Amino acid sequence: MSKPIFIVAILFISSTLTLSVHRPSFSAETCTPLVAVGGEPGQTIVQKTVSAPSIPVGIASLKRDNWNTDFAVDSNVKYKRFVATLIPESSGTYSIKMYLKYNQGTADEVYNNKPNLSSGKSLTMSGNSRNNEQPYQINLFVGDAESIAKSYSISVKGCR
Repeated sequence: MSKPIFIVAILFISSTLTLSVHRPSFSAETCTPLVAVGGEPGQTIVQKTVSAPSIPVGIASLKRDNWNTDFAVDSNVKYKRFVATLIPESSGTYSIKMYLKYNQGTADEVYNNKPNLSSGKSLTMSGNSRNNEQPYQINLFVGDAESIAKSYSISVKGCR
């Protein structure tokens, strides 16, 4: 083997070893859209207009509104984080809360705010799962007297 070819071969082997030894390991987050509870099969984006609560009539009628939207968490997947995205169609102040709901009847409130939103500009909220525990649903609560008649779309992703 001639000297130039030998040097090229050594440099190639050296750079290959260097790349394999010093290659950084990146663990990109993988996020999956969650399906809305009570929506169309496979529906991952919900569009709503905040309604006024109904007026109770008699004992049988309770306060009813459309302020809550739930998304089911796949129990076969271990998610670390949940990301909700709300896109307002109407500008103004929205009352928004995000909860991670657990099987034993408990929930973690991970977002509670009244942001002033601009039409078409998304708001992203996120919350982490408890250590060694997976929520079964993510609840988004959008509504109060100030939010009535405002429209928005909302979605949630589970990330691992």
